[in-house]
Amino acid sequence: MLAPGAYARARGRCPIAIDLGTLNVRIWLAGHDPLVAPTVVARASAGRYLAAGRDALDLAERTGAPLVWPVRDGVIADLPACAYLLRTMLGAGPDRKPSPVLVGVPATATLMQRNMLIATAGRATGGRVSWVEEPLAASLACGPSLDADDELVTVDIGHGRTEVVQVHGGEVLAALRVDTVNHVDQVPAIARAVRGLASPPGRRGRRRLLITGGGAATVGVAGRLAALTGRSVTVPENPWLATIRGLGLLLTA
Repeated sequence: MLAPGAYARARGRCPIAIDLGTLNVRIWLAGHDPLVAPTVVARASAGRYLAAGRDALDLAERTGAPLVWPVRDGVIADLPACAYLLRTMLGAGPDRKPSPVLVGVPATATLMQRNMLIATAGRATGGRVSWVEEPLAASLACGPSLDADDELVTVDIGHGRTEVVQVHGGEVLAALRVDTVNHVDQVPAIARAVRGLASPPGRRGRRRLLITGGGAATVGVAGRLAALTGRSVTVPENPWLATIRGLGLLLTA
């Protein structure tokens, strides 16, 4: 069962949690607020990387340096560029000691996509990498507001990848990626996916819907999904940080 501290190492070095999104990367370090930066690097014409995150955007604006967005639809599209981004955010140098790493992966990622995320985190940090499904981590971050007997479906509305995930007992029971031609309004497609999930046997609690990711903050999304699914909807404070906070909880003893 997944619970706070599940990935904690009592005598390990300072652990790192990573949530790699298509638009933004979020990093958790013990004792600090999450680091957030655009998932982008700038490079020279010869291919050498020059800057990462906000610095990359500023450099491109000043000099016209080409930009690379190394994550597409929530998975790695350019491993070297993504590893450079993470090393830059972490201030990694030759004297940096390896740390245990927990990386979030989409629940609907393929085995190859998951392994690419793990390899990227490992190359960037030099540490041993574990992984957990992002919607599962997000649901853990919102745990105090949820009852153990509730029937919970988590919807992670990201840029390029939206997932509907059935969660119970610290496990993912079912996961669907919402594919829609209408990227302006995904709500009807999300509601269809939620309604299509069969209820786990023996559920006696409320039918809950947890909405996370950047798209969760869009005005009207929560109310429309509540009306279309008949579920009680929860939107955490700063829903775009729910996954990284959940990953941090898993690394906290």
